[in-house]
Amino acid sequence: MSHQNPLVLTLQDLETEALSAIRAAPDAGALEDLRVSYLGRKEGRISEILRGLGGLEADQRPPVGAEANRVKDVLQQALKARETEVASAGGDSGAGIEDLTLPARQRWKGGVHPVNRVVDEIWSIFRSMGFVRARGPEAETEWYNFVALNTPLDHPAADEQDTLYLRDSALLRSHTSPVQVRTMEKYEPPIRIIAPGMAYRRDSYDATHTPAFTQIEGLVVDEGITFIDFKATLAEFARRFWGSGTKVRFRPSFFPFTEPSAEVDVKRVITKKDGTRGESDWIEIMGAGMVDPNVLENVGYDPERYTGFAFGMGPARIAMLKYGVPDLRIFLQHDIRFLSQFTTGRAP
Repeated sequence: MSHQNPLVLTLQDLETEALSAIRAAPDAGALEDLRVSYLGRKEGRISEILRGLGGLEADQRPPVGAEANRVKDVLQQALKARETEVASAGGDSGAGIEDLTLPARQRWKGGVHPVNRVVDEIWSIFRSMGFVRARGPEAETEWYNFVALNTPLDHPAADEQDTLYLRDSALLRSHTSPVQVRTMEKYEPPIRIIAPGMAYRRDSYDATHTPAFTQIEGLVVDEGITFIDFKATLAEFARRFWGSGTKVRFRPSFFPFTEPSAEVDVKRVITKKDGTRGESDWIEIMGAGMVDPNVLENVGYDPERYTGFAFGMGPARIAMLKYGVPDLRIFLQHDIRFLSQFTTGRAP
């Protein structure tokens, strides 16, 4: 007559002992201690028997392993059942009991991205001055991106180091200025447009440059538009955006599609750390100029009759200045901790 394996008997004794202890456990802490004592991966008594299966004779392993797994399943079910009982009875130190005095968890409302906030603010200012919004394709031809804008294809700006070419002379527009050309081809003056959109260049990805970025283009064309109109419009925009005490200056520059051309700088009124008021350094915010007569001729306008001015700015860089953000890449990292500063608050 064969005798039952001693380890099987040991497992049965452990089962009886553990079930008795589980039924008597007063709270979740005691149940966790029992789980570790019997089923814990390192210290569990049943787990220890399972780890020792490799040292048994081949004919002893199946019955011992089967019994150990059976006892393990029984104890796991008993622990789960007792946890439910303890929680229902309030023996889990309040676990499972709703505290109706706790404040409700409220949903976070979405917010406008800081760069889009700046785009919207810029658009709102120019709209109040009679501008309308215009759009154009992001995949352009060399004609619209360069040639029509008085930029020959041998110009450094048209080089493959700066421009992302696709195929068959198609490219990703390197600025939003092609919208100027498309608008003038479609409409007769007077024209007064703002064209926000994405632009693409072979720029490095660093604190002040990204290969894809938002740009805002502006264009005014009509009879009798002068440099005075150009300066007054952009100075008015700068004061509305940065504050009434903002100073504006125009530095001579060069752009192929404007003549004369200028860089527009502002000096803002700021509050210092000690609470006193002062002025910032001069900060460049856009490039601009009077529309080159060649551009007007390229779209079929009579440069003897019509004049105009154009300007372009980067909302992301303006957002850096407005919100004190030191690195352009932060706007593109989708970090909820950063973006949550620009939410509209919590839902009621």
